[in-house]
Amino acid sequence: MISTISSTRFPQLLAQIHNNNKLKHFQFYCYAPIRNAPLSAVSTTNSTCVASNFENQIHEIERLCEQSNIEAAILLTEQLIKDGFSIPLQTLLLLLQCCAGSRSLASVQRAHYLITRSQPKTSTLVFSYLALIYYKLGGSTDARQLLDKMLQKPRPGNKRRETYEKVRELHREIREIGYVPDTRYVLQDIDKEAKEQSLMYHSERLAIAFGLISTPPGTTLRIMKNLRICGDCHNAVKLI
Repeated sequence: MISTISSTRFPQLLAQIHNNNKLKHFQFYCYAPIRNAPLSAVSTTNSTCVASNFENQIHEIERLCEQSNIEAAILLTEQLIKDGFSIPLQTLLLLLQCCAGSRSLASVQRAHYLITRSQPKTSTLVFSYLALIYYKLGGSTDARQLLDKMLQKPRPGNKRRETYEKVRELHREIREIGYVPDTRYVLQDIDKEAKEQSLMYHSERLAIAFGLISTPPGTTLRIMKNLRICGDCHNAVKLI
């Protein structure tokens, strides 16, 4: 599969993922213990014995992940899926985190396959996280292909694309009148271009862009945020 994401758009998307507050909270969720989580066995057989065995197998996958026994954890997960069981998403995320920690691109690819097999309706947040893992492990091609699939999903009635286009338009306009991105406010270890893209997609600017495309010209916009605005956004908003 050839990626349709341009070399310019690719770092923009990665910067958006880096800057996604939901993703930061989501990463903590990946580490959460699952031993006491309710488990539901979905199989062709609904006996109590099968359900109990399924729960034991799920806990065994968790134990193997804790011991960094990735191969055994993957094989057991594969077998459960083959037997017709739906693996809880949190178990799959624990496995993914274990694979990512090993810095094995091949293991991450296998975990990705298991997620799509067992949880085909997984949220875009999971795949955003996965794309970031691919990129950090040098799997740029995998990251691009995953982002391609995410962008190709239809979003009827959604102004997301139009909002981001407006943000870029505003960015070009304020650059022309002297705005210079202050990358000191980006703490992630990414290159300068990605830092500038990250600043451009801060939530305040997205909110302003959405407001501008959703209201008649001249409408007063009041943007409220429960966190302190960064210095770069403060400078940019004054120019907008």
